[in-house]
Amino acid sequence: MHWLNVKMFSKKYLSTLLFILSLPFFSYAFDGKFEKRQFGSHKISLSQNFETGLGKLSIKNGNKKVFEESEIDNHYSFGNSFEPNSNDGPDLYSGRDITGNKLPNLIISNWTGGAHCCHFVHIFELGKKVKKLVTVQAMSSSVRFVDLDNDGFPEIEFWDGSIDYQFACFADSPSGRVVLKFKKDHYEVATGLMNKPAPTQQKIRVLKEAITLAFEKKDTPDLPYDFLNTVMELSYTGHFNLALKLADEVWPSGKPGLAKFKNEFSEALHESIYWKNYN
Repeated sequence: MHWLNVKMFSKKYLSTLLFILSLPFFSYAFDGKFEKRQFGSHKISLSQNFETGLGKLSIKNGNKKVFEESEIDNHYSFGNSFEPNSNDGPDLYSGRDITGNKLPNLIISNWTGGAHCCHFVHIFELGKKVKKLVTVQAMSSSVRFVDLDNDGFPEIEFWDGSIDYQFACFADSPSGRVVLKFKKDHYEVATGLMNKPAPTQQKIRVLKEAITLAFEKKDTPDLPYDFLNTVMELSYTGHFNLALKLADEVWPSGKPGLAKFKNEFSEALHESIYWKNYN
């Protein structure tokens, strides 16, 4: 009787037991994430292998693979994951025409996993041929899609960290506002949407007073935030020469390093792929 009960138990629960025993294997084999969406004939899949760290973006048109990229520690997601206060919300733009070319677009975010870097947003055109229109190198910045000129199509707005860590710590390294606009077949720096009128003489006096006070209070080798923020704001709104002139006028007398700062600041901006195409 005892043997019979064992036999009946084994027969009844054998499949369940085998499934339980197999769980570690399947958990190991599929340790990652996989997302898939389709827009017309285009099938997009995103994957992340948690064991190896390999992230992959793949695009098929029908059954034909037309685009793929993969790299260790890349975290892909649909839509703009870097929109302020988005909380990884819905993908508002994929499947829509956001350029005026009358073809649907695909928005993919890519984060490389660093604390202060790096954010990338890829924009594709899903036509007969899949075309990558731009990769926005936002670094540590948030990214916004916003119609700044009211033409019905969003521009891309973010902050260029061209001087991050160079003259101060990360928190005290201000960024410069960049706007990209689609023109014909590509995105380019939208000078007209970035430019601002030069500050008035009264505003300049107020800025100088604040910067002078900031220099007096600064007791570390880092340059004051008020100073760096002002020269960056001027440089990214069409007034680079005014920024250098202001540096001449507010730099404390007897403090070494003015010429070195101006040279290194200019070099940093010219190394930015966005600022050098702005001027």
